[in-house]
Amino acid sequence: MRSGIRLVNLIIISSLLSGCETAADAFFSAGDRLFQPGESSTASMPTLSVADFVAPYTLNPVKANKDYLGEWVKLRGVVIDIRKVNGISNAYSYLVSLKDENNKTNNVIQFQFGSHNSTNVESLQIGRSATIIGQVHALGEAPLPLLQNPKVVQ
Repeated sequence: MRSGIRLVNLIIISSLLSGCETAADAFFSAGDRLFQPGESSTASMPTLSVADFVAPYTLNPVKANKDYLGEWVKLRGVVIDIRKVNGISNAYSYLVSLKDENNKTNNVIQFQFGSHNSTNVESLQIGRSATIIGQVHALGEAPLPLLQNPKVVQ
């Protein structure tokens, strides 16, 4: 009897999870709208070049990380790579890499877009300039931070 109940529970859970991708996309999109800066905040935010943003990290990454961690920044650069990264349970995200438009640095900044932001990623083209806002996340072992919760802005 117990194995029959477990089997029924497994079937119910599996059927619920089959619709999770759409539900997850809606959940994360709502979260983006809730936590990303609004249109007026984004418009008034200074636009930094990739070189300007990475300069403090090249001088003292510990201090720069302390100053920028959790902050929202707006960066302009040239898209040099767009990559789909597979995660667990069929989840995936996109890594978009920007380099400085004027080649003032060889450093590259990466933005991690969730799968629910595929429309934002589809609007980008390798070799073209883009302006993207993102939230600065911890360095970890990397010399430069990863920017998360991004949004392409005009």
